[in-house]
Amino acid sequence: MTQPIAIGVENYKTIIENNYYYIDKTWLLKEMADQKGTVNLFTRPRRFGKTLTLSMIRTFFEDERNYEGEKIDNSRYFDGKKIMEAGEKYTSQLGQYPVIKLSLKSAKQPSYEMAYSCLRNEIIDEFDRHRYVLEGEQLSEAEKENYGAILDKSAEPGEYETALKRLSVY
Repeated sequence: MTQPIAIGVENYKTIIENNYYYIDKTWLLKEMADQKGTVNLFTRPRRFGKTLTLSMIRTFFEDERNYEGEKIDNSRYFDGKKIMEAGEKYTSQLGQYPVIKLSLKSAKQPSYEMAYSCLRNEIIDEFDRHRYVLEGEQLSEAEKENYGAILDKSAEPGEYETALKRLSVY
């Protein structure tokens, strides 16, 4: 039986869940961990799998939580994949880090206002994904208010400029 090819599918979990044809690129995770880069730049031509690769990276490293703050186990998405042969040093990093994902695809709009609105919504979506931090003890009441203002779109425009930086330290 041949596996279907996932044309236009950019989500790693979707590819694995639907048993689409997938060329295992999980060894990249080991290479990234070995390089210990503060920033990683992925330059590839259009339609070359950058978003899918970023989705795979996020699925592996992210300490993903549901809305109740319960940890989601993503290990099943890597069963039988090359990264699982890399050893405990690498597999122990599965699901250990908060990950912030921002796509600039939505900013490709005909006007500045529309691009700004789309980017703001991307930031709001990330804050919503990490909403569980509101339940913890690490945020002050002022930080919780600021977080809420971003979620309900009542924050000042300048607040969105530094929102991701702040989210990264929450």
